[in-house]
Amino acid sequence: MFVEAELSVALPFQVAKGALDRALADGGLVAESRRAVDDGLVFLMPVGPRGSHGPSREVVVRLLAGRPVGDSFVVPLRWEARGPTGRLFPALDANLELTATDSDASRLSIIGRYEPPLGRLGATIDRAGMSRVVSSTMTALLGEVAARLGYWAR
Repeated sequence: MFVEAELSVALPFQVAKGALDRALADGGLVAESRRAVDDGLVFLMPVGPRGSHGPSREVVVRLLAGRPVGDSFVVPLRWEARGPTGRLFPALDANLELTATDSDASRLSIIGRYEPPLGRLGATIDRAGMSRVVSSTMTALLGEVAARLGYWAR
């Protein structure tokens, strides 16, 4: 299943990109993250439809190095739920994208694909409402990242 979300960020593109670079380099993409070097950057972070302050699940987020793509800066990512019940949650492969919208603002977006867990049963559950939860979770994730960009832009 495909999912996308976007959010306006009140930072010029170059400022937002610099903040994103600093956040990724320091392991501070989200306040609760922890940095490790593997095939890219690996973070632990809570995600959920209301962000890290509401009901959430801890996921492992793997990030590859960001790169310019056209007029945007793109960071490929994968997330998977942790623990023995992790297989009951969808895994997500996505691109986090930062794009200039005008001289004073940028757009932060995420476009990706997730596989509902549990095969056919999971696909049925997804049609019944999981897709709305995933979409809300993506919007909350962008809110968390935007807040961190504001912090790292200082």
